[in-house]
Amino acid sequence: MGRVAIVGGGVTGMAAADFLSQQGVACTMYERDGALGGLAGSFEVNGVRLEKFYHHLFTSDRAIVALIEELGLGDDLEWKPSVTGYYAQRIHRLTSPGDVLRFEPLPFLDRIRLGMLAILPRLMGDWKPLEEITAEAWLIRLAGRRVYEEVWAPLLRAKFGRYADQIAAVWIWNKLKLRGGSRGRGQAERLGYLRGGFGRALERWESRLRQQGVEIRLEAPVEEVRITAGKATGVVAQGNFEPYDGVLVTTAPEIFLHIAAGLPADYRQRLAQIHYLANVCLILKLKQGLGQVYWLNINDPSIPFVALVEHTNLQRPEEYGGAHLVYLSRYMDPADPLYQMSTKELLEIYLPGLRKLFPQFNEGWVEEAWAWRERYTQPLIVRHYSQIRPPFRTPIENLWLCCMAQVYPQDRGMNYALVYGRKVAEEMIREWRIG
Repeated sequence: MGRVAIVGGGVTGMAAADFLSQQGVACTMYERDGALGGLAGSFEVNGVRLEKFYHHLFTSDRAIVALIEELGLGDDLEWKPSVTGYYAQRIHRLTSPGDVLRFEPLPFLDRIRLGMLAILPRLMGDWKPLEEITAEAWLIRLAGRRVYEEVWAPLLRAKFGRYADQIAAVWIWNKLKLRGGSRGRGQAERLGYLRGGFGRALERWESRLRQQGVEIRLEAPVEEVRITAGKATGVVAQGNFEPYDGVLVTTAPEIFLHIAAGLPADYRQRLAQIHYLANVCLILKLKQGLGQVYWLNINDPSIPFVALVEHTNLQRPEEYGGAHLVYLSRYMDPADPLYQMSTKELLEIYLPGLRKLFPQFNEGWVEEAWAWRERYTQPLIVRHYSQIRPPFRTPIENLWLCCMAQVYPQDRGMNYALVYGRKVAEEMIREWRIG
C-alpha cells in the first residue's frame, strides 16, 4: 500500500504507525524532539522516569490500559485512591461525599448541588445539546449561581483567562464525567499510574514499532508538506525532499498551516478558527511533602498557578529515591511573560504562592526545579465546536490530519490520543482499499 510519512512522534503518531505497519504499510515517523512521546514525554529524577507534564489514567481509559498490558507492563500499572482538594482561603478536601457536605464556602443546600455534579454528568448520554450553551450557563443550570460563582468561575477564569466565558458545556461535562466515572465504592476516586513512569511503556512501544519496520527519525522537524496538483507528494525535512504515497500530520493545526502552504483557502480558514492555550509546568523536587492532597485546584487570583499536583501523593516517594515531587501548572496565552521565563525566574514568582498554600513551606525544601513548556496543550472548545473540528481527511489527496483538536467530544489525554491515532489509520487503510 505504499509509503507513508507521519509528521509528529507523539502518542497519536505512534498509534497510527503501529496500526499501519501491522497492515503492511511502510511508515517513516518525523519527530522534532530527541525522543518520542510528545506531551507524554519524560525525563529522569534520581534515575527514574517522570513525565514533564502530569499524567494519570482514569478507569475508563481502556485503550491505553490494554496497550500497557500488551507491552508486558500490566503488573506495574497501579490503581490508587487519590485525594482532591480545593483552595479557597484554606485547603478544603473534596474527595468523598462527606467532604463535599463539609465544604464551608457554600451553604448546605449548595454543597448538595455541588456534589450532584459528580453524578449527573454520567447520566447524560446525549452531549450534542451541550454544544449550544456555555460551560457557565450549564453549570448554573445544574448547580445554581452560587456554586458557579464560588467554585467554578474562579477555576475557569484561572485556566482559560479571557476565553473563560466562551468555553462550551461539552468540555466541562466531559471533565466531570471522566472524574466521576473513576469513582469506586464510597465514591472514592481511583487513578492509574505506571510504576517507573509512562516513559517505560513508550520505550517498549518504540521498540515494537522498530521491530515492525517503522523508521523513526528523531530531531527531524518537517519543514514542508509538499502539495502538487492537489495531491500530497512527500515532505521536506532537514532541507531534503522525500516522496511518499501518503502523509499523516499529527501536529497542532497552526503548525500544519505553516508547513502545508498548498492547503485550500477555505480549509485554511477553518483550521485558523482553532486556538490553543500554552502551558508551563514547574516541577519541584522537595526534601519533604507539602500535604496529603494529590490534586489541588486553586481559587485565588494572587497565586500564579492554577493547579498543584503532588505526584508523590499518588506514587510513593521511595520510588524516586525518597524525593517528593510536585507539579505547579499554569495555562496561558503564549504571549504571557511567564511563558518565556527561566526555571529560576518562575520559582521566584511561585514561591509566595506556595507559602500561602502551605504556611509551613520553607524554600530550603527545594532541592531541584525544572520548567517544561509547550505551546499547544489545550484546544479551546467553544460552542458548536463540531462545526469547526476538521475531519481526518483533508481536501488534499493522500493527506490526513489527526491531532488533539479533533478529540471531541472526549477530552485530550494519552488514551484518546491512542484511540484517534488508530481511527485515522483505519480510515487511511479503508480509503486505499477502496481506491
